[in-house]
Amino acid sequence: MISFLKKYPLVLLAVLLLLYSATGRASGATHFPDLATKRYKQAAAYYHNLLVHPFRAEQRGNWQRAAENFHRISREAGNRHSRTPDSLFMAAKIYRQMGERFGRRADFGRAVDFYQDLARRFPDHHLADDALMAIGRIMLVNLDSPSEAVSVFAGIITLFPDGDMQQVAARLIKKFNGKYGADQAVIQKKVQGKIQKKQDNRAVIHQIRHWSTRDYTRVVIETSKPVKFAENVLSGNGSDGRLYINLFSCRIDKKFKDPIIIRDGLLKQVRSAQFSRQTARVVLDTVSLASHKVFSLTDPFRVVIDLTGVRKEPARLPTLSEQLGLEVGRVVIDPGHGGKDPGAIGFSGLKEKDVVLKVAKKVAARLAARGEYEIIMTRDRDKFIPLEERTAIANSRRADLFVSIHANSAPNRKAHGVETYFLSLASSKDEMRAAARENASSSGQLSDLQAILQDLMQNSKIEESSRLAGMVQEQLYKGLQKYHVADLGVKKAPFVVLIGARMPAILAEIGFISNAQEEKNLRSDRYLDAVAEQIVTGIMRYSRQGPAVTR
Repeated sequence: MISFLKKYPLVLLAVLLLLYSATGRASGATHFPDLATKRYKQAAAYYHNLLVHPFRAEQRGNWQRAAENFHRISREAGNRHSRTPDSLFMAAKIYRQMGERFGRRADFGRAVDFYQDLARRFPDHHLADDALMAIGRIMLVNLDSPSEAVSVFAGIITLFPDGDMQQVAARLIKKFNGKYGADQAVIQKKVQGKIQKKQDNRAVIHQIRHWSTRDYTRVVIETSKPVKFAENVLSGNGSDGRLYINLFSCRIDKKFKDPIIIRDGLLKQVRSAQFSRQTARVVLDTVSLASHKVFSLTDPFRVVIDLTGVRKEPARLPTLSEQLGLEVGRVVIDPGHGGKDPGAIGFSGLKEKDVVLKVAKKVAARLAARGEYEIIMTRDRDKFIPLEERTAIANSRRADLFVSIHANSAPNRKAHGVETYFLSLASSKDEMRAAARENASSSGQLSDLQAILQDLMQNSKIEESSRLAGMVQEQLYKGLQKYHVADLGVKKAPFVVLIGARMPAILAEIGFISNAQEEKNLRSDRYLDAVAEQIVTGIMRYSRQGPAVTR
């Protein structure tokens, strides 16, 4: 990131000007005593203890943990929570202190990233200009980039004329006496002109993705911010037709001018156009369309379209599992989180994404070794995969079962045990908390999701998912007795990763990484072997008694 800024002078200012036109979100932040507030207090206490204990302050890992405590809050609380901007600011501040203490240039880069994230997501928050001032000082003092610092200071003067950092920025610019183009009057005039030219409150379609199978296709439209949308279906000749989505107050990125050719038997292509200045239209040209569902997800905002139909294709040879008369042949194993999303983090630094990947590989290997199952993993390495893509992988590969593996976390450090979920409306605070954490959403966003689930779950295999969850949960509890694992039972919650699954689908929580003893268990390869063996046994029990294959 720093090398990019050096290569392209003033690029940071240009980014800030674009962000200035965005609608501020801080005013809509919620204020309620919930998990994020409790965690913020815990993170602040940990940081304070680090400052007052010199021995602890000498260990870089402790500083990293302090920053990650705040980063996790900002990631899990979402844009609507009042603690999110404070958490981003604290994470940035700690990384800056790490850079000064340990002399690592990358730490300053991380600090700039967090400060920029704060300014981008909360341009109306009182910390926004403080974040930009911190970026300017890092560029000037720590990264030897005075031209970039001047750009930031000029942006503060123009974007926050009434802020408490405006006069400080003006004094700093004056010190350069016109060097690096730092004539305050000239800069302010140019910046104001750019704001007027670039001001555009419309969202932008950033990405369109799709996954296909013979009777199912999922299309995902990702936009730069939430938009309102409407759908309509136009029938054509025979089975041909069109399904289009109007996205209001939205524009299309230039790279989506050309159609996305699909030709999977259900869809010919996806094309987009600027229907009017305020309305972008995405059109799905269909070949065979029996039904469809359209819903939205947040952080980032995206519109998800699930289509089902029937396409003609040559007769295929039966699979090995079908020849053997087995009722479950293809199983998708989904290790939660990954890549930039570490999931929950234990007190000693153990990351959920690493634990569940190990377990998933063990489960996959054991099932494959039996010669009865075809195993598909949504990820087999440390890679980030969006939640909606995981279900789409299972649907597009016509899987018979979908098993997502996670590790639990709770503000109560004594919480322990195993539990298994299937998709439904949450009915308890614990279920809501679990869904909010795994969905990386706020309580408000979860309420919105519950409202649309009533319709989305009509075609889900709720009863079979519940039965699969029961068998896996029973095996986990009974098979882990020597570890004194508590049985928290089978539960239901609106997990995004399970939405739209066309096969029995569950999410297994294999222990609390927030509990010291269970975190120790999750570090143990012997314990992970036992967990994997019990999940496999649960799957096999279900497959011997389950329904006909879903393909």
